[in-house]
Amino acid sequence: MNVRLATRADLAAITAILEANDEPVTWPGVERAPYVEHLLSRPGLRLVVGELDGSVAGVAGTIEFGRPDRRFLTDLYVDPGRQSRGLGRQMLDAAMEGATERMTFSSSDRRALAAYIRSGMRPWWPLLYLEADVPLLPPPDTSEEKRPADVAETARLSRAWTDIDRTADFAHYASLPDAAGFVVTLDGHDAALGWACREIAEPGRWLNHASIAPDAVSITITFTSDGAT
Repeated sequence: MNVRLATRADLAAITAILEANDEPVTWPGVERAPYVEHLLSRPGLRLVVGELDGSVAGVAGTIEFGRPDRRFLTDLYVDPGRQSRGLGRQMLDAAMEGATERMTFSSSDRRALAAYIRSGMRPWWPLLYLEADVPLLPPPDTSEEKRPADVAETARLSRAWTDIDRTADFAHYASLPDAAGFVVTLDGHDAALGWACREIAEPGRWLNHASIAPDAVSITITFTSDGAT
C-alpha cells in the first residue's frame, strides 16, 4: 500500500475510480474529464492517490478553506473491488496532513461517515441534489432581470460577497459544455450569480454554482435550467 501526491499521469486512473463509484465526470465528445483536470490544477487543492499492488486504487482531495490549516474534503473514493483494506483512511490522513480543522459534506455512505468522524471531521453541510421541471416553477418576480457574465465578473462579485476567490472554479465551469455564467439583478442591484452547463448523461442543464448577495438573502430568486430568471 502506498499513498502519494497525484500527477497528470494518474488522470485516467482517477477518472475510472470516480466513475466506478457512480460519479460521472466525462461528457460524450469531450476529451478527458474536465473535473479531474480541475482537481489536478486547482490552486490550494491537495490531491493524493493510493496504490495497491502497484496500481492506483483510490483518490482523495482536500482544499484550503479560509486558512492553510483548515481543510475541506472534496473527494475520497476507492475502487469498489478493492475497498475495506484501509486505503481510504491512509489517503484521508495524507490529504488532511497539517489540518487542525477538518470539514466535509455529510454522506449517504455510512462507512464514509464513520471514517470522517474517526478522522476528526464533522459533516457540517448536507449535500442535496434537486431536480425541477421548468414549466412547473412559479413565474419569476417581475423585478428580477438577468444578464450574461464572464469569469472575471462572477469572481469579483463572489469575492465581494463571500471573501473567497473562486476564479479557478468559475474558469473550470466556463470550460464545460454549453456553459453559461450569469448575474441576477433585483431593482437594478446585483443580487445573485451562477454558472450552469449541459447535464452529463441526461437531458437538461446542471447548476454548478449559485451565490446570493448578503443583502438579498430575504428575497426569493428562481434559478432555472437555462440560467436564472
